[in-house]
Amino acid sequence: MICHIPCHDGNFKMKAIFLGLMTRRLIQAELGECDLDDRDFYGNKRLELAGSLLSLLFEDVFKRFNSELKRVADNSLGKTLAAPLDIVKHMRQDLITNAISNALSTGNWIIKRFRMERHGVTQVLSRLSYISALGMMTRINSTFEKTRKVSGPRSLQPSQWGMLCPSDTPEGEACGLVKNLALISHITTDSDERPVLRLLFNSGVEDLQNMHFSHINNPNYHQVFLNGLLVGTTLDPARVVRAVRTVRRSGLLSEFVSVSRSLPLRAVYIASDGGRLCRPYLIVEDGKVLLQPHHIQELKEGQRIFEDFVDDGLIEYLDVNEMNDANIAVYETDVNAKTTHLEVILNTCGS
Repeated sequence: MICHIPCHDGNFKMKAIFLGLMTRRLIQAELGECDLDDRDFYGNKRLELAGSLLSLLFEDVFKRFNSELKRVADNSLGKTLAAPLDIVKHMRQDLITNAISNALSTGNWIIKRFRMERHGVTQVLSRLSYISALGMMTRINSTFEKTRKVSGPRSLQPSQWGMLCPSDTPEGEACGLVKNLALISHITTDSDERPVLRLLFNSGVEDLQNMHFSHINNPNYHQVFLNGLLVGTTLDPARVVRAVRTVRRSGLLSEFVSVSRSLPLRAVYIASDGGRLCRPYLIVEDGKVLLQPHHIQELKEGQRIFEDFVDDGLIEYLDVNEMNDANIAVYETDVNAKTTHLEVILNTCGS
C-alpha cells in the first residue's frame, strides 16, 4: 500500500501520516470543505515517453537473460567432473535484440513482469510531408477505451491551454482521445530530488521525521510535498516558494522543477518527476517584462539562443500546477503590478 512512501527499519510513521492526510481529504470532500479533484485535470497526469517504455522492456528482458545464465551455470557447476565453465559461450546474443526489435516492429508491448500488455504502442512514421511527420511525432494517445461513449476524457479541458492543440484531433471514435502537443510544449524527464530536498530544509522546512503529529492539524503550518511525498511542514510557505523559484531562475536547479501553493489545502507542491507538460513564459517583475528588445535583437543576430534566456532567468518553464498559481498576461498591454508572467506569443498554443 502507498509503496512510493519509504519505510526504514520498520518505521511506518510516514505511511501513517499520509494515510491520515488521505482520510482527512476524503472527509473534507464529503463535507464540502474542499472541491473534488478532476480526474481529467492535466496537472495530475503524467505522460509515458519512449524512454520509460523501452527501459521497462529492457529491464524485463535483461532479467530473463540473467535467469537463463544462472540456470546454465547451476546445471554445469552441479556436475563434479564438469569442465571449467566459460559463461561467455552461453550468452545469447540475440535475446535482448530480438525482444526489442519484435516490440518495435509489431507495436505489442507485453511485459509479464510488470503486468503490462498493450497493443499499438509503436506506429510507422508517416513521411508524407514535414508537417505530417512533426504532427505524428508529437501525438498523444490516451489509454481510455475508444469504444466507450464518455464525454469527460474527450472534452477540451481548461488545463490543456497552451499545452495541447485545441483543434488537432481526429474524427470518429478517437475524437478527443488522440491529441497533439502545442508548438512550444515540453515534456519533462526525471531530475534529481536531492538538491531540491537540501534547498527545502535550508529554507525552513521541518523534516517529517522530527516533527510532531500536531503540526499537521495546526492551521499555521503548511505541508510540503515533493513528487507526491510529504517531506515536512513549514510556517512560512511564501519563503519556500520564493526560494525554489529564485534558485531555479539562477540555474542551480533544473529549469523544469515546478513549485505551487494551495491555500485551501495548506500545502506547497514541488515536482521534479518526468512526464509533466510544461511550456515557457516571459518573467515579469514589478510590472516590467525582463526580456527587452535588445535581447530579441541578439537572438535574431545569432549571438544568443533561446536556452540562454532560460539560463539567465528571463524565461522560465511552468507546468499546469504552477500555471494555476501564477498571474499570466496574454498581451503586454495587460501587464500590471500583480502580473508574474507574460505569454510568449499567442499562436504557439496550437500545433
